[in-house]
Amino acid sequence: MASTTNRHTTSIAVWDVPSPVVTGRSFRVKVGVKCSAMCRLAGQRIEVCDEGGTPIGEAVLADMPWPGTSGLYVADVRLAAPATEGTLAWSARFAAVVPESPHEESSAIFSMRIARPPEHRVTVHVTDKDTAAPLEGVEVRLGIYRASTDAQGLACLEVPGGAYSLDAWTVGYETLSRTVEADKDLTIQIEVRTSPETDPDDEQIWM
Repeated sequence: MASTTNRHTTSIAVWDVPSPVVTGRSFRVKVGVKCSAMCRLAGQRIEVCDEGGTPIGEAVLADMPWPGTSGLYVADVRLAAPATEGTLAWSARFAAVVPESPHEESSAIFSMRIARPPEHRVTVHVTDKDTAAPLEGVEVRLGIYRASTDAQGLACLEVPGGAYSLDAWTVGYETLSRTVEADKDLTIQIEVRTSPETDPDDEQIWM
């Protein structure tokens, strides 16, 4: 009677994708793979493919599991951005070759925005309108560009020239929106008021 070998399932994840990715520049993403049977996957190869399925990058999983995990092996993959703007959906694929413990293939799709190179730096300073105290952790969005304020209430974004919608939001404060023309380096002062009531159903979701 022929013997059969159970194939181990694997899961794969992609993170640390820059947002946005600058046209024509190289960038890196992290790809992690984990085996359902907690196999050691060090040295196994993963690849990244474009929307047509053509391999455009590859790397080898690290010798040791990712810190704080018990079996997630990670590779740092260097990729090259296309020369045109737009939104792309690429995929990472894992197909291990371990004869003594065969693994099923796994893949994950990740998306990214491709944008023109930055031309100007926009610094946003957010303070409490009543106390003038700087506010840390405020989410600032300038079009597709995002940042959070530091302990001094500052968030810096590098963007191509153009008109943008500037939004600032944090829990307990009113959401602020305005239009900004980024035709040079700018420093924008924002004062926000505390919100009298915050309904969880009304909280803004940042995508």
